[in-house]
Amino acid sequence: MSYLEIPITAVNGQTKYVIAKDKIMLVRQGDAVLPTPSGGTVGTTVSLFLDSGLASQEVITFTHTVLSAAVIAAGYNVADIISDAIASNPSGGISKVGGIPATFQAVVAGQNVAGQAATFVQFSAPVLA
Repeated sequence: MSYLEIPITAVNGQTKYVIAKDKIMLVRQGDAVLPTPSGGTVGTTVSLFLDSGLASQEVITFTHTVLSAAVIAAGYNVADIISDAIASNPSGGISKVGGIPATFQAVVAGQNVAGQAATFVQFSAPVLA
């Protein structure tokens, strides 16, 4: 069996959430509209729709830190990165989600390092619905 591991900020000592990949039907960015580089509302939730084997679906929603406009303009999207982690390592084991940039560092000691992450996305404890 294959699993997806999402790190969360510690809740009662728990630092990760593990989900069986074969139960995940859909990953969707929680907010409908992501901002243009000029501004707007930034999505801060991502939802995983699961096949629970029941008539209704189970949804796990993670709240995460805000992505800067520069990170979004560079093509980063939390839902896409989670989907990539689900697609990786299909033969078994655990695919870990991590290292998603939240902001980029613009200049350090006079050098342009615009492609380096200054902060990374952090997920809070999930909400089940």
